[in-house]
Amino acid sequence: MKNIRKDSCDVLVIGTGAAGCAAAISAAERTAKVILANKGAFGRSGTTCLGSVIYAAALGHEDGRDSPEYHFLDTVVEGRYIGNQELVKVLAEEAPRTVYDLERYGVAWYKRGNNRINPSEYNYYQLPSPPHRYSRGVFNDERTGREMQDALCREVLKHSRDIRVVDDLYIWKIVRNNNNDERLQGAFGLDMRTGEIVAITGKAVVLATGGGGSCYKVTDTDTGATGDGYSLAMDAGAELMDMEFTQFYPTAFVYPESLRGMIMAVSALWTSGLRLYNADEERFMAQKYPDSAENLPRDILSRSIFMEILGGKATPHGGVWLDGSAIPNWEEVRKSRPRSFMWPERFGISGHRFEVAPTSHFTMGGVRINEKCETCVPGLYAAGEAAGGVHGGNRLAGNALAECVVFGQIAGTEAAKLRKENTRDIDDSAVRREEDKLRLLFNPEQARGKKSSSFFISRLKEIMYRSAGVVRERNALETAQKEISELKDEAGHDLKITPGKIFNYDQIHAFELFNMMDICQMTVKAALIRQESRGAHYRRDFPDSDNKDWLKNIIFQRRNGKLQTRTEDVKTPYVSPGEPS
Repeated sequence: MKNIRKDSCDVLVIGTGAAGCAAAISAAERTAKVILANKGAFGRSGTTCLGSVIYAAALGHEDGRDSPEYHFLDTVVEGRYIGNQELVKVLAEEAPRTVYDLERYGVAWYKRGNNRINPSEYNYYQLPSPPHRYSRGVFNDERTGREMQDALCREVLKHSRDIRVVDDLYIWKIVRNNNNDERLQGAFGLDMRTGEIVAITGKAVVLATGGGGSCYKVTDTDTGATGDGYSLAMDAGAELMDMEFTQFYPTAFVYPESLRGMIMAVSALWTSGLRLYNADEERFMAQKYPDSAENLPRDILSRSIFMEILGGKATPHGGVWLDGSAIPNWEEVRKSRPRSFMWPERFGISGHRFEVAPTSHFTMGGVRINEKCETCVPGLYAAGEAAGGVHGGNRLAGNALAECVVFGQIAGTEAAKLRKENTRDIDDSAVRREEDKLRLLFNPEQARGKKSSSFFISRLKEIMYRSAGVVRERNALETAQKEISELKDEAGHDLKITPGKIFNYDQIHAFELFNMMDICQMTVKAALIRQESRGAHYRRDFPDSDNKDWLKNIIFQRRNGKLQTRTEDVKTPYVSPGEPS
């Protein structure tokens, strides 16, 4: 085991986006020793940086009628009642407090006044974003996610005595005791800088690895959003839920190719005159929904746009027209949103009309947690997009950034409580088993294949976008199941991995490929099982919602090497379908 390096900590946090940083800070503030691991570069990878405009928190500064209760109701209702209402309650109640925490870390929210003594008396500007009933989005221009990430990274570095940031470390397995309690022992990782296997003994692990947006051909997420945390959790025995719910952001560039998938953050502009037209110059949203037109949740917008494209009314590059000519102060709007309207001008896109289509944006499902961010595996926690249950069938704008900080803090606080637990080092036998697995997978003499991981990943993305994207139906999903199974078999014997240890991304992409195929199989299976349409999950063969038979969560869990699936009735302790909201 000469290529094995051993390390230890109280809390291992995997992922350095907003959720991971918030977890690490909270654990360190409670005197836990933390390793903050990331497969990329600290502060420069992950999807938090891409969060462009708002952070949802019911402060009531823009509209005094707003409250956490209304934020709760909006999230449950627009999540189509599938979300865990206890988790939604935590999000709505805690989000306002985290706004002040982030201000303390250095986020320069746009606000009126500057009361440095009592932050709760700041009067923040809050943007509207349908279907939030009130304006509750605090923001920093179009850099909200970037500002948050920078501030959280600075705060992490202030805790350098207790938080050790480890870049370029790919965690591929979580280890559990063989004893009756099966408590978590730590994790195995691959150090890309040295090629060494790293065995990390830890008393708690927090999964803050983000989502699986990169499983789709068109996505605005970070390239590292490959579902690593979902695969780690499944392998460790945790439960996954709601994997059929993938949100597609309705308006992303389809032309030019260099901007394909990049979203145009325009939710707040539907009431200002922004409109959608198909190739026949029909304002199709106003025709279908005369009372609200484009001012609708993302799932309805995405589906309507996709149906226009499927119906043969696509623009020259396969989208629809996003038109700002009816906005009276267009130049002012254009300058106020440089990322959406001015930055693309460098690529030859100007004027007030753009070709757009839906792009994979957010994974609503994920690792099943409770209000303490605990999974069913003792010592394993999850937060942010890695976790499921908060958003239900559809996510509201701004809730993702708030979720990361709220539940990241909770996960770190709860994980730190295990710092005084006695934990044995990872057994040498377990280390040898994992070393043998890697040697078999990455040995150039045995690994054999002719096709790169990028070949298989590209095919997988095509399958998912075509058959398990915005619009789904039984035949296409069954075809996708077969194609992914065949792809997995083919990759098992024909995957080519370039030899080498130092920064060999072929190795990392091989791990990611098999993770993505596992996650895609679950997404397709759940989409087949749910014989209704709800939120972001739309079945053409079952176009209506069915609260009688399908107010349920679909749960996955691997036991004794076999993937098991079950459904559970959704608990509705606070609000049920049909009740006033």
